[in-house]
Amino acid sequence: MKRRWIVSAGAALLGAVALIAPIQTLLAGNSDDARAMVQRGIAALAKGNPRTARVELMNAIRADPDWADARVAQARVLLALGDGAGAKGELDRARTLGAPPRNTRHLMAHALLLSGEPEAALKEAQANDVIPQQAAYAARIAACAFQALSQIPQAAAAFDKSIALDSNDADTWIDLGRFHLSTGDRAAALVASDRAMALAPRRPAALTLRAELIRDQYGAKASLPWFEQALASDAHYLPALVEYAATLADMGQAQRMLSLTRRILALDPNNPRAYFMQSVLAARAGNMDLARQMLEKVGNRLDDQPATLLLRGVLHLDSGNARLAADQLASLVQWQPFNFQARLLYARALFQAGEFGEADATVTPLASRADADSYTLLLAGRVHEALGDAGAAQSLRARASRPDLGSSALLPLDPDLPSLAVAANADMRVAPTNISYVRVLLAQGDASVALSRATILRDANRGAPEAYVAVGDAQAEAGRWDQAARSYAAAANLSYSEGIALRLAAAWNRAGQTAQAEEALALYLEQNPDSIAANRLAATAWMRAGDWKRAAAALESVRAKLGNNDAYLLTDLAWAYLGLGDARQASVYAAHAYRMFPSSPVTSDAYGWMLFKARGRNQASLDLLEKAVALSPGNTVVRGHLATINAATRRKS
Repeated sequence: MKRRWIVSAGAALLGAVALIAPIQTLLAGNSDDARAMVQRGIAALAKGNPRTARVELMNAIRADPDWADARVAQARVLLALGDGAGAKGELDRARTLGAPPRNTRHLMAHALLLSGEPEAALKEAQANDVIPQQAAYAARIAACAFQALSQIPQAAAAFDKSIALDSNDADTWIDLGRFHLSTGDRAAALVASDRAMALAPRRPAALTLRAELIRDQYGAKASLPWFEQALASDAHYLPALVEYAATLADMGQAQRMLSLTRRILALDPNNPRAYFMQSVLAARAGNMDLARQMLEKVGNRLDDQPATLLLRGVLHLDSGNARLAADQLASLVQWQPFNFQARLLYARALFQAGEFGEADATVTPLASRADADSYTLLLAGRVHEALGDAGAAQSLRARASRPDLGSSALLPLDPDLPSLAVAANADMRVAPTNISYVRVLLAQGDASVALSRATILRDANRGAPEAYVAVGDAQAEAGRWDQAARSYAAAANLSYSEGIALRLAAAWNRAGQTAQAEEALALYLEQNPDSIAANRLAATAWMRAGDWKRAAAALESVRAKLGNNDAYLLTDLAWAYLGLGDARQASVYAAHAYRMFPSSPVTSDAYGWMLFKARGRNQASLDLLEKAVALSPGNTVVRGHLATINAATRRKS
């Protein structure tokens, strides 16, 4: 699987200084016009205007095509613009024209790396004739090449070498920050980012890295000013434009995101991420044909991204190509076995493709969870019905009609445990394999060993939020909710993702600290107001506290995104509006929920009670509440509602 990374191009800008120094060499060109153009190009590059520099140098090369130094200068500009292939072409031509290869080893290595040739980049960067002045640059590119090849220890050593040679190079610290991000060490990434900002506070690459770290640590909203600073420094800096657009998409600001993608495509007409974001936007709007057209323009350039596989699977399902959807989603599930959404979609695709046995093996672990939702349970029921197991199908449908959800559990997968154990035991400090191993141990009920392993992992990876999450999960499984909350809080200090925020809120709730739970959710929602899961959890807390206005607002924001096809969302809305004193609107929502799920005690109780509140004593309310009690005889709330109506009936009589 390919890895995606960004190499800072700022060194190409700083390289303008190196070009200015031996100016007598550059002025050796045959054309006075070419010399003036090169001077202007170098000056533009030094000021951070690589597009202007590119035009000047293009004209210089046209005026004097055999001037090697002009081509080297243009290669630097193209590297600043992220055009590896173009830079390589200019460097090849410069060498043909007599430029000594040793003088451009670092640049050629950079160009090859941007062109997707890390092995060749390493060969150039580690050549024994790299000139001393560029040794730090070459070591940095070698580090990024090792990273691209997943050779993490070698990459770390190469970064150490680069910093030892020049500790004041901002681009090395920027790339080191991205390296630490890729390995999950966010604390180290923050340290590297601080150093880069101190050295180059207006460098777009440094500002963009800081924006991404702020987005992960504090939320999307907090990151926006940093992206804006990066673009104020260079309005055409593509990495900032792309990440800014992606952040706005996550915040639900579709029009602003769309405007940015158009700016990106004006600068880079084949930019795959811009087309991908447009495809996602079209799919969310229900325009699947347009979504497919935009994804077609992406081609296979983002096939190493989980989101691409997920979108392809969704679009294939929409067009009725269940087998093609299953192929895409199978790769995603293999890549991310704990991605519940992907597993559920994969199960649906297998079911629609008639692969009932495989669908059962995929959906059963999800349906076995205590917190399985009604859709999962109904899909599992349909799969069992297709397999001829009517009893199991009926049991699952019954569970779906009674959303008495237990606490979330880890996915009880059945992986190749011996192989996973060997990989995890090879080094108990390596995060990815050991996090998976801890999860499997917890799923098997071995909380004590899981906690021990998670603690070793955390102690060896103090800057990795997922290590703290692993400890928190083990503590939660052991019922140590207060300790779990503190572990999740430590993770949140490094990365306040939705998963961490929801875990933190749930842990504080289970620990009896409702105020802290609400604070955790409020903090997350302040930065991520469109989060469906956080809004639903917050609405539940607000309804419990009698804050009906905030609950209704949160639930309405969810309904705007999901539509009117979630019976239990509509039921919650009915209770929220009843709390606001609007029994008529409450009964409308309750009626729709009941029509979707008439066999549920939840919808029967809500509809019956809303009708009673809206109309007073009536037979429909009595019938509905009697039905709800029959479906859930042990529910004291439902029995209390029925008793209230019976008492009102007796008084009327």
